[in-house]
Amino acid sequence: MTYHHGNLRKALLDRAAHVIAEQGIESLSLRALARDLGVSHAAPSRHFADKAQLLQALASEGDKQFIDYIFAAAEAAGDNPLERYAAMGKAYIRFSLEFPAYYKTISHPDVMAHADAALRATGEQRRAIIHDAARAAQAAGWLPDEATDDVVIFSIATVHGVAGMLTDSLHGPKHASRDTDKLIENMVRLIIDPAHPQKSFPGKTGKARK
Repeated sequence: MTYHHGNLRKALLDRAAHVIAEQGIESLSLRALARDLGVSHAAPSRHFADKAQLLQALASEGDKQFIDYIFAAAEAAGDNPLERYAAMGKAYIRFSLEFPAYYKTISHPDVMAHADAALRATGEQRRAIIHDAARAAQAAGWLPDEATDDVVIFSIATVHGVAGMLTDSLHGPKHASRDTDKLIENMVRLIIDPAHPQKSFPGKTGKARK
């Protein structure tokens, strides 16, 4: 891999994304990145003090890309809040498949546990967008008596679990022969079915929305 003078920071992030996608976060090291890019082992320190700082930068960029991705999916779905929320759920899973490095970074517990201000800000923005979309879907008839926090937790847990199964080495190969688009459609339909919103998420009723 080559890079133009003065663009080492981007080259480090690009190479880090490639390593994470192929080998996982645990295989990442600044020294190895420097070797791969043909620079001295001290060169990355001009941009990142350590691996944690590089991961935070990559996660911040990943969060921005993720927000744009799910928002674009919602916009493409039209004005129906139920369709928009379902589209966001499908986009969540597809993002993990199309941008595995970003997804693995923003969902890694160690990265989020040491998040800097920039990463915390994009994380809060992401959560606010999902909660707002869930509230709009509830106002349109989807599980109106459930607590919004509960339906968001259930929604994220489901799509995160599906994404994990499709992207990890243990479960991914088992589903390789399946129609991925159809699988994603079916999984999200179990969360929210725009055609039959009251049949989704068969939980308890009577809770006040938060």
